[in-house]
Amino acid sequence: MTRENSTVMPDTTPETEASGPRTVRADIQGLRALAVVAVIVNHVIGWPSGGFAGVDVFFVISGFLITGLLLRDHEQHGRISLAAFYARRIRRIVPAALTVIVVTAAVGWFLFNRARSMSTIWDGVSSLLFVANWRYTALGTDYFHATDPASPLQHYWSLSVEEQFYLVWPWLVIIVLAIAVKLLRSPARARVALGVVMAAIVAASFLYALQQTSSSPTAAYFSTFSRAWELGAGALLAIAAPLLAKLPAGIRIVVGWLGLLALLWSFVLVTDSTPFPGPGAALAVGATMLIIAGGIGGRQRSLFVLDNPLSVYIGNLSYSLYLWHFPVLIFALLLMPEQTPVVTAIIFGLTLAISMIAFYLIEQPFHHSPLLRRSGSREKSREAWQAWRDRFGAHAILATVALMVVGAGVGLGSFSVLRDHTPMAAPVAAPVPAENPEVQLQADLAAALTATAWPDNLSPSIDDAMSQTSTNNPARRCFDIGDTPNFDDCTWGNRNAPQHMYLVGDSTAMAYAPAFKAMAEASGDQWQITTVGLYGCRFTDVLVQNDGDGVMDACPQRKQDVADRIRADAPQLIVMSNAFALGQSSNRQPLSTGDLVASTLAEAAQYNAAGRVVYLAPPPLGAPLGQCYSRVSSPIDCAVNVDAAWNDFEAAFEAAAPATGDHAVSSLPFSCVDGQCPAFAGTLPTKYDEVHMTVQYSEHVAPAIRWAFIAQGLM
Repeated sequence: MTRENSTVMPDTTPETEASGPRTVRADIQGLRALAVVAVIVNHVIGWPSGGFAGVDVFFVISGFLITGLLLRDHEQHGRISLAAFYARRIRRIVPAALTVIVVTAAVGWFLFNRARSMSTIWDGVSSLLFVANWRYTALGTDYFHATDPASPLQHYWSLSVEEQFYLVWPWLVIIVLAIAVKLLRSPARARVALGVVMAAIVAASFLYALQQTSSSPTAAYFSTFSRAWELGAGALLAIAAPLLAKLPAGIRIVVGWLGLLALLWSFVLVTDSTPFPGPGAALAVGATMLIIAGGIGGRQRSLFVLDNPLSVYIGNLSYSLYLWHFPVLIFALLLMPEQTPVVTAIIFGLTLAISMIAFYLIEQPFHHSPLLRRSGSREKSREAWQAWRDRFGAHAILATVALMVVGAGVGLGSFSVLRDHTPMAAPVAAPVPAENPEVQLQADLAAALTATAWPDNLSPSIDDAMSQTSTNNPARRCFDIGDTPNFDDCTWGNRNAPQHMYLVGDSTAMAYAPAFKAMAEASGDQWQITTVGLYGCRFTDVLVQNDGDGVMDACPQRKQDVADRIRADAPQLIVMSNAFALGQSSNRQPLSTGDLVASTLAEAAQYNAAGRVVYLAPPPLGAPLGQCYSRVSSPIDCAVNVDAAWNDFEAAFEAAAPATGDHAVSSLPFSCVDGQCPAFAGTLPTKYDEVHMTVQYSEHVAPAIRWAFIAQGLM
């Protein structure tokens, strides 16, 4: 998963926390503008590298404003109305968010492939239920979904984090204040007690973030528990506001500018490799706290970067800007895959235009509507609605017209897409008489590279292949997380066959398992083949880091059990297949191609089988099908060149294997032609994602693998 961040806007106008008239905090609006611009620019052009930390800025702002609102409510009325609080949240958050979800799901239905469009709908459902962060945690820690394309609704995860926090925090404020006021008999001391409670929450959450970021970065990134300290930091500011308001003006100016410079520095300093959110978010959070603290005692006019009309206006738009920018980005790059400067300008322009329309026609009218407000008598309620209609009636009409125009545009565009991209049979190579099955495979692959439309006779369809993933792999249980499987249950062919072969490795080996099962069954009484390993677990002497759920815990024992069994069985042949990709050791140290090849050979040395080991290369990386395969794409969009890392690994294995009398076998004859790799061959999809072959294609290439083994005198 990538780092996506949602600007979560509080339901109140930014204000000072000092007692007296409530005034707009222009610097906070400017801070919002800075954060949302950093996030959007980071997502669109990849710079600044730490721009995604803008979400942390919004967490702090939200914690400050919401806690301030709760405290004011308690001080003025002696109680906190949870009904009014949640009604404000609904008016502020839900209408704009729901609009984006519905529009995104509708456009995705017409443009995405079937699997991605259905996934987007479920993303929308989880977003509406404010559990999107847990959905993305589950997908991101699932080995077979961790590399899925980004959802156009993925940025809703932080909206879920915030709303989950606010399901608990207001109740805790009420309970703590009630107990503290009763025991301490002083509102000031009750406020201190609340600060102590929040400080404990912040400390616990931060420590949890440190631990979780180290052990499971994906889960830490999306978890409410590892993000609560950021919202809590803002809450602490609100609790301490009466003290901070007494700071001298000169100190407040210094504090504000120091915070601004530190925040800008954090956007540049933080990268995708920075442990995040613990401790990587600390600089942005601390800088935001300084900026907010500097403005509590009065307006920060000297902080002109934030306190100016343009920054304030962009800050007003920031919720709409972020809700819309990610769907616009995803759909624009689907329709215009080459991100030229013109395309980038279109993305920025569309984001701004749509956000402004949504702000004036949806966000503001609902935010200020009498919906869910207590207005007393029916007469007052009618008056409130009439006043709202007088102010926003034209907006509602314009919103309806705009939605109708957008709907018509989507419908016509979709009709055009479906009409112009009707699947048709792609050129299929005529059978090539040859003893070597690689010849026919090469002909099929070459024909696929000349196809101008997706074939209508693919079986399974690419949609079906992507939805099946590895679930229909007959050896899936032999590579699953958990205890080492029964080796007999993972053995194919005649159990009394005189020759025994092992296929071991990570999910690459699992993808090859159907081919080896077919080879065993086609050998008659000659071969029995055991296919066993663990997806996500490289069969290397060094433990290679993998964030898949449970992989790191199971990997060492699985490799040890397999090595013990191979030494005991002394098979005629051991085939090892691992991903050709760089990585990190379990202590996060980078591993080079040379490191990984040497470590693979060291693992094989434990088998005491020198001269009987085959290093079978995985197919080169394919295109990300979730992105390249759609109703508006053609097969050439999913054809890719052999990646440089694959070439480096293959050359290294071909050079190293003969030193121990072992063998290296390439996958190019059944994967690519002249350095190009298509998404299908004949009537079969080659992969269901970037890495793994479909079960059907794996079975299809079994004769080619057998031929390659025979050519090297292995069978």
